[in-house]
Amino acid sequence: MCGIFYKSNFYTKTDEKRFIKACNLLNHRGPDDYGFLFNQEHSFGHKRLAIREVLKAKQPMSILNDHLIYNGELYNQDDLLPKLDAPLEFNSDTLLLLKLLMKYKEDILKELNGIFAFVYTHLDEVLIVRDMFGVKPLYYTLYHNDIIVASEMKSILAYTNERVVDKEGLCELLGMGPSHSQSKTVFKGIYELKPGHYLKFKKGQSIEDHTYYQLEAKPFHLNYEETKNRVRYLLDKAIVRQMVSDVGLSTLLSGGLDSSIISTIVAKNKEKLDTYSISYEKSEFKENAFERSKDSDFTHLVSDAIGSVQHDIVTDNKTLVEGLRKVVLMRDTPGMTDIDSSMYYLTEAIRKDHALSMSGECSDEIFGGYPWFYEKKRKLTTFPWIRNLDYKESLLNEKCRSILKLKEYVMKEFDMAIKEAPTLSTDSKTTIRDRQLTYINIKYFMTNLLDRKDRISMESSLEVRVPFCDKDLVDFLYNVPFKYKYKNKTEKKLLRDAYKGTVIDEVIERKKSPYPKSNSKEYHEEVVKLLREVLEDKSSVLYEIFDINKIEDILNSEEELEVPWYGQLMRKTAFLAYLYQIDYWFKTYKIKLEIE
Repeated sequence: MCGIFYKSNFYTKTDEKRFIKACNLLNHRGPDDYGFLFNQEHSFGHKRLAIREVLKAKQPMSILNDHLIYNGELYNQDDLLPKLDAPLEFNSDTLLLLKLLMKYKEDILKELNGIFAFVYTHLDEVLIVRDMFGVKPLYYTLYHNDIIVASEMKSILAYTNERVVDKEGLCELLGMGPSHSQSKTVFKGIYELKPGHYLKFKKGQSIEDHTYYQLEAKPFHLNYEETKNRVRYLLDKAIVRQMVSDVGLSTLLSGGLDSSIISTIVAKNKEKLDTYSISYEKSEFKENAFERSKDSDFTHLVSDAIGSVQHDIVTDNKTLVEGLRKVVLMRDTPGMTDIDSSMYYLTEAIRKDHALSMSGECSDEIFGGYPWFYEKKRKLTTFPWIRNLDYKESLLNEKCRSILKLKEYVMKEFDMAIKEAPTLSTDSKTTIRDRQLTYINIKYFMTNLLDRKDRISMESSLEVRVPFCDKDLVDFLYNVPFKYKYKNKTEKKLLRDAYKGTVIDEVIERKKSPYPKSNSKEYHEEVVKLLREVLEDKSSVLYEIFDINKIEDILNSEEELEVPWYGQLMRKTAFLAYLYQIDYWFKTYKIKLEIE
């Protein structure tokens, strides 16, 4: 939606040329307009993607000594407007937010419902805020005691010219990656503001980190029918209010339950709808425990039923391979390999005709759709999507194994995470486990998917909204018993029943299938070729981290990894591509490795 860049001038004067150059790295986030403001105490940069009030709402927005740079959308403007003493001069959630902050300061944050990241200043006071679930990114660092804040790390890296990965960063990259621990990044000294948190910073004082939103455990008394109706009401409301824009709207349609619900409701409230799906060239479908059916068998059924114009986007293997490098530059780190590069190809196609789209992300985390929620009800002992950790650790060279202690690092983060999960004293052991699992999925797995969605779609200057990540819906579902969500041995039965009769039966009955990945032999061979070329260079950072003989063994073997090394689908080809991305990232970003 937008890109923001900020630096305080309390201790060091801003180099305005360098600031503008660093902010310009966010041009893809805001191709429609830009603005800079430099005063004695603050430096602001803004890149705008105009979705509402296209000709107004310029940023930075200022009223006397109050300034705001903002990336996001408020979905409950009608509820917030009466809190002001007078009507707005024009219809803008930026202006609304600025006036609310001037009147209420941080006390207004708990009233907001939307996706946002912003910096607000009043005289020498700085307020830095991120939305409840981390839909919009926000990073910060201390630089000679001043604070620098940006939508993407690339702007911080460009201004400070400090690019160091230390022991903790490697643990994030190899242990938690491609997800990450709360507040941490792979770069030394750069932090991500936690979702639902805000920072206060004032000259002469240290940074204060505060929580303004957190999930809350409450007793639940509704029966199944009442719960189903409430889900339908909350999700319908979220979808419709997120449709509001002054530009065209499209949807991502996989033919799965989540995207089909969104597309169906949007189509009911819109005269014409374009829907988009992604598939892979020369990729043979292979049914497995996670993938039970092809998306293409369902997308046209849904499109025909709702009357949308369906666009089938097919990515070729050359594009996927080239994308492995491009997406590293988008995320500023290695990521989810071909799943990322195909998403970029899809968003580029959508952006030719639309600046706004909707996606079904976040449903599985709140409705318990992943297999680890319901399969065998095994004891919760680690992050269930971080797979093969012992195996990954065994691939490190002796020095890195002894220094990093990957498993110990990941388990420390996991133990802290499950202790944070809100519970009731009356909860059973099973209910506590269900709450803990939901909590860590929202705080870790979901944020990784949201990071990916934002960084890749915004590279295409495409805003993608996620109605399942609505505050009211998530708050409600955190307390819904899992026996309602998983019923009759059917995942997300509650959601299926809520939309039975609205969404076509074929989709209501379809087994969950994740975002598709390539199964092309040609793509695999290209990845192997790239990694072999990397290993010819003995100065590659891979030699500093891994036992290269073991990496060579994987390259030479035709055996598949027994279980994914991350998530549901990331097996051997994805792991090799991740190694390739690590090498490319270190070389391109000129990163210094500190693990002594």
